[in-house]
Amino acid sequence: MAALRILIAIALFEGALFIHPADAEVYRVGVPLVPGICERQHGRQLHGFAVDVWQETAMRSAVTYKLETCGDIPDCAAKFFSGGLDILVMYIEPSRKNSVVAAFSRPFYISGIRILAIDKPHNPLLTELKALSALYSPLVMQSALVFFIFVFIFGNILWFLERKDDTLIASRYKKGIFDAVWCVLSIKTTIGFGDVVPRNSHARLFSILVWLIGLLLINLITADIVSEFSANKIKSSVIGLEDLKGKKIAAFDDNITISELKKIGAEVVIKPTLSAVYEELKTRRVSAAAFYVGIATAYAKKAAQDGLSVKVIPGRYDSRYVSIAIRRTALVNDPGLLDKINHALDNMFEDSYMLFLKSKWLEAEA
Repeated sequence: MAALRILIAIALFEGALFIHPADAEVYRVGVPLVPGICERQHGRQLHGFAVDVWQETAMRSAVTYKLETCGDIPDCAAKFFSGGLDILVMYIEPSRKNSVVAAFSRPFYISGIRILAIDKPHNPLLTELKALSALYSPLVMQSALVFFIFVFIFGNILWFLERKDDTLIASRYKKGIFDAVWCVLSIKTTIGFGDVVPRNSHARLFSILVWLIGLLLINLITADIVSEFSANKIKSSVIGLEDLKGKKIAAFDDNITISELKKIGAEVVIKPTLSAVYEELKTRRVSAAAFYVGIATAYAKKAAQDGLSVKVIPGRYDSRYVSIAIRRTALVNDPGLLDKINHALDNMFEDSYMLFLKSKWLEAEA
């Protein structure tokens, strides 16, 4: 009997340790289902950057909660502002307007815009063939025209000098000019066939001039062709923001993102959800898609899995402060809630746990 009493006492003591007080507040915490931020693992368990940040924050601040997912970002925001959530992790802007309804923790992450641009598949033969269009570029055509003008002028001079002394160059202009031009071409290109050569001293001195100018012109034309050829090879690739001017870029309905894309002269295709933005890119209806850091990393991995070759290009905007939003009605029941969350976030920075989470989920951000 005594042993039974001891067992009952131990059970009651252990229960007291693990049962929350009756008046403990259970907060409804929302996280949007966004790749890399919050995803379902094996169909049930949630994982991602925002999930890990909140779970660690809740543990360190002793906050009781129920984690909920609410579709994409607009769904979460609507549910939060309608009172369906007490806390929302990420994606509510700490603005004056939003501050009427919500209080915000200190920023735990500074995000920025990243652009996923379609990178054409590498096909060496196709790339080389397309680059041959350099032969028709205005710069190369202009250089070639100058070359042939000099050939014609020098041919006339050589015919004038050789028309009486050289039997290889006909004295009649109509026939002799072709012989002289052929001789000039041979000298200019340093081929030197030897079938038509200057005989008298004046013509030979003039040939030295032809040869020197020919070397210069050939080198200039070669340099023009090589530069145009190289430029054509990389023209189809997107290197930086300047290459996106005039191109269609899909983006989520976010004022900052849309404003930044318009600054670079892009044609913005606005979509209501991030998944719709990615679908535009995947189906190649746009040349690029804009996301925030972290999300861009996840979608870049998804693109690789879908067989889509993309480049991640940094945007100009890198100052989006990411905070945890708490409804002010929740702070009425627990005025110290915001301080507890901020204290937990501070500790996560001090012991480098936040740095660990960033490297775990956002390591390929650039």
